[in-house]
Amino acid sequence: MSSAGNLAAWLLDGALATGAGPRVAVREGARAWTYDELADQVARISSALRALKLQRGERVLVLMRDTLEAAAAILGVIHAGAVAVPVSELATPDDVQACVAHAGAVFAIVDGEHEGTVDAIRTEAPDLREIICVDAKLAGIHDFRVIAAAATPLPSAPGAPTDTALLLYSAGSGPGELRAVPHSQRSLEAASTSFGRGLLGLTSADRILSIARLSTAYGLGAGLLLPLAVQAESLLFPAQPKSEGILEAMRTFQPTVLFATPSLYSQLAHDAEISNLPRPLAGLREAVAGAEGMPERLIPRIRAVLGTEVTVGYGLTEIFQFALAGRSDDPGARPGVCGKPLAGVDARLVDEDGDAVGVDEIGTLELHCGSLFAGYWGGDESDSDLRGDGWFTTRDRFMIDSEGFYHHCGRVDDLFKVGGKWVSPVEVERALIAHEAVWECAVIGATDEDGLIKPLAFVTVNVGHEGGANLELELKEYVKSTLAPYKYPRWIEFVDALPRGPGGKLLRYKLRPTRRRRRAETGHETI
Repeated sequence: MSSAGNLAAWLLDGALATGAGPRVAVREGARAWTYDELADQVARISSALRALKLQRGERVLVLMRDTLEAAAAILGVIHAGAVAVPVSELATPDDVQACVAHAGAVFAIVDGEHEGTVDAIRTEAPDLREIICVDAKLAGIHDFRVIAAAATPLPSAPGAPTDTALLLYSAGSGPGELRAVPHSQRSLEAASTSFGRGLLGLTSADRILSIARLSTAYGLGAGLLLPLAVQAESLLFPAQPKSEGILEAMRTFQPTVLFATPSLYSQLAHDAEISNLPRPLAGLREAVAGAEGMPERLIPRIRAVLGTEVTVGYGLTEIFQFALAGRSDDPGARPGVCGKPLAGVDARLVDEDGDAVGVDEIGTLELHCGSLFAGYWGGDESDSDLRGDGWFTTRDRFMIDSEGFYHHCGRVDDLFKVGGKWVSPVEVERALIAHEAVWECAVIGATDEDGLIKPLAFVTVNVGHEGGANLELELKEYVKSTLAPYKYPRWIEFVDALPRGPGGKLLRYKLRPTRRRRRAETGHETI
């Protein structure tokens, strides 16, 4: 542990102390930084931020693609004693403005693709003092490379291992329900021990490719922090995840460990079959699938077409790692099962009264582990999910079978995941209802032919409009222009009325698809 108690210093000083300095730490395409170069860049960014009067504990929004500069920005903020707040590159300007206000961000670090987005919200975010951009073009914005090159590297800001280093927006966060999860050096140490070293056996010999984004706990851990914790080599993947680019990265980088979502494994299997590519993932030591549910029918396809077994896990932003996991060839493992608790993670299922449920009974999952957060940012009312005895009540229901395997039985609320990202039906419904042709609507998660969840909308059309293929296409494009693209409904069914209870409450559970689900455009859509 670093004597400074600073997460960035713990990772980088620890690597340099073991002689890892000359070895490659992170790559991005043909670019690569050694541990020495990464440590130097981080110390320079840290110094530049402090020269701009960034104070310990202040929040810095990071809105960037997964580049070397993004890695340096996140670590540089932490090195300076401040709090990094990574936000999805798919966030809309309204999303970004909401996160800036919610986190109380005073600085923003962006890349060129997002410079205009953050500049446009400055008048609505008076506390945002400084904007730093890679290759800045607008007046009043600092250039990332220029200020880094001019800075003199400084030692890390001192702190304690429990000081907040990261704010990560958690499952289901959206308009009206932003929940930011603070994490610290303590969180990452525990996750590295339990998940990185314990479950996956990560070592300095590994070459890690993560397709999950650095703005998520899954992606930030898998793609940057956990590899650094064991002095491994990581390849960042800033491009949109298309099979051609991923398979090229597999050929050139030859990773030993791949982190992705089930949607991406499905996409790879589909495109490998079309292209007649024999077992393109056969060289992996570990293929890891997380961030969304794994359909039963997909695991045999991953094994047969892609040539690898897969470790399937259920994780949460609140614990910064998997809570449950299992490998598809574990003794007794079956498709569609989430596995068992990781070492260092205590799990239990309880009923509505908080009492433990028995074998083959459904209960709400509660967790306790060393990487568990200490409460949501700002101490909002969601803290009621964190019990006084240190147990966290999730929003997921499970069942334990007689062999100790956990089966996911759905959410307590109506949220569902698309390509590893949470979708709120209410948010999509709000977007649809704003269109003049929509009288009322309801959205649910429905499965495509691979068993993956995508949004399905039921729409009652307004007077003077007619449901059909043309309106369906128009509504899809309308939602895409309003929300992040992965949230748009893949299918729209026009109905005369929606099912409602005596008091007018929408009975979403009564909605069922009336036509055969068709394959999503996995090679082309933004998942």
